[in-house]
This record gives sequence, C-alpha cells and structure tokens, in this order.
Amino acid sequence: MPELPVIVEHIDSGLEELLDRFFELSRIDLDQMQAAVDNGDFETLVRLGHTAKGTGHGYGFHGMGDIGGAIEQAALGRDLEAVNSHVDRMRHYLENVQIKFIE
Repeated sequence: MPELPVIVEHIDSGLEELLDRFFELSRIDLDQMQAAVDNGDFETLVRLGHTAKGTGHGYGFHGMGDIGGAIEQAALGRDLEAVNSHVDRMRHYLENVQIKFIE
C-alpha cells in the first residue's frame, strides 16, 4: 500500500485556542456522515458536506473544505460510493492533519 503524503495546514495562530472544539465538532459531524452513508441519507450528507466545506475553508483547513465540497457534490448526485470514499478521506484527514501556526 503506498504511503500517503503528510497533510500540513498553515493556520492563523489566533485560532489556536478554538481548535480543540473545532476538531471535536468535526469528529461528531464525521460520525453523523458515516451514519448517513449507512442509511443512504443524502440530505444529511449534503448538509454536513456543505458545513465541512464552509468551516474547513473558514478556519484555513483547505483540505477539509475541499473534501466537504466533494461530499456535498457526491450527495447531490446521489452517488453513495463516491460519498463513502470521500467520508473515508475526511476520516483520514482529521486523523492525520498536522498544523503549522502562522502569525
């Protein structure tokens, strides 16, 4: 299995104190995404993907925002296989992202 590249995001140091809660809520959303995949609940996947896209980009986690957008689009297309793949990518991202703070 090929080694996946290191995920590094450059985040404004002023957001540092908010990140524990940010990741806590992101993991809750990920659990809800997985449940929605398991239930074929595309409406919930559209909403959660859209939320991840907005909050990811808003906090500077562009990889998360991009994956959230992909989840949203796949759910709008009712492509369960693609949604499941993107949810797996989101899980990997949240488990492996490294943060470099910038001033």
